[in-house]
Amino acid sequence: MIVTLEAAFAGFTFLPWFAWASNSLNPKLILYADHVEYRLLRTRTRPYGEIARVDYRKAPGTENVVLEFHGAKMTFIANTGLVGRTKEVITLLHQHGCPLSERAQAFLLPSGP
Repeated sequence: MIVTLEAAFAGFTFLPWFAWASNSLNPKLILYADHVEYRLLRTRTRPYGEIARVDYRKAPGTENVVLEFHGAKMTFIANTGLVGRTKEVITLLHQHGCPLSERAQAFLLPSGP
């Protein structure tokens, strides 16, 4: 699945709302059968097993999927821009065995945002 992104950001696991880098020109998030490919400053690939947690963050005008990786202090934040697209991405990541934060789990509930 090629995910259309409005922007991508790099954050820190210990400062969830702080981003130290952004890309609104050519961000990338592609979910393959066995790995994820993403681009903030350069393209990277990681197997789903390296994703430690998937989180959900919302701010005015943004719908964000946050990927945290095992052993990493930095996160990849994907602004999908749309609630439906965000739910689809988080659902697919969960189906690939990625653990969800409590916020991401609540977001997927029928009564979620």
